[in-house]
Amino acid sequence: MSLTVDSLSFSYGTTRILDEVSFEVAPGAFCALLGPNGSGKSTLVKAIAGVHRARTGTVTVEGRATARLGRRELAKVVGYVPQAGDAPFDLTVREAVMLGRTPHFGLTPRARDRAEVEDAIVRMGLVEIAEQSLSELSGGQQQRALIARALAQDTRVLLLDEPTSALDLRYQIETLQLVRQITREEGISALIAIHDLNHAARYCDQVIVLHGGHLVADGTPTEALRAETLRGVYEVDVEVAAREGAVEVRPRVDEAGFTRTGSRLEELVTT
Repeated sequence: MSLTVDSLSFSYGTTRILDEVSFEVAPGAFCALLGPNGSGKSTLVKAIAGVHRARTGTVTVEGRATARLGRRELAKVVGYVPQAGDAPFDLTVREAVMLGRTPHFGLTPRARDRAEVEDAIVRMGLVEIAEQSLSELSGGQQQRALIARALAQDTRVLLLDEPTSALDLRYQIETLQLVRQITREEGISALIAIHDLNHAARYCDQVIVLHGGHLVADGTPTEALRAETLRGVYEVDVEVAAREGAVEVRPRVDEAGFTRTGSRLEELVTT
């Protein structure tokens, strides 16, 4: 396995955020990390990336424990795309993308480093704004620049923390398709924290569902996105149907056009 998480736990003070989370993402697999707000998605991504230090448990990439790697070595094997609000705003797009190559060169970028940067800029559709400051860009453009930086990093694991939240529908689709293509062609493991269940079902090979810091589902979209699981996790009455070779999640509405949520859903389930 390229990415293995074994019994990972994390706490803020006395508050347990992640509790004994274990899973694997194979080389060439694109894995969605789902769960409601507060379920621990971003914390898990940051713990794998080394931004947070896990209380217990291990993360290994291609058999190497990441806790034993220095920051430079870790950056060669794990690429992390934070949410757009964490962008280095005083840099141009090209400079920000070049940061992804710094683990691979000394004081001066080589021809290969510059080529990798330009390739990532082209892939993310940033050519026309490559010399603009990130502070001048929209949230969606900043997010695409951060993804380009991670692509230039040329790692074995790619971690993305809600990268499509600031993107319009076109760039959401293009980004997800691009990440899926890269994982398959280059044999890397990609893990994306995302809210859209149907995007996860359509573009990802594997789906992990978190609830209250616990892993409650792990498998293919068909295996993990079951109506009973999603009702318990999201407290929304949903139905899951096969559509065009994938599963589709949609709210179940009554004759008045309403969907049961929260306590109204609990009444439905227990009666």
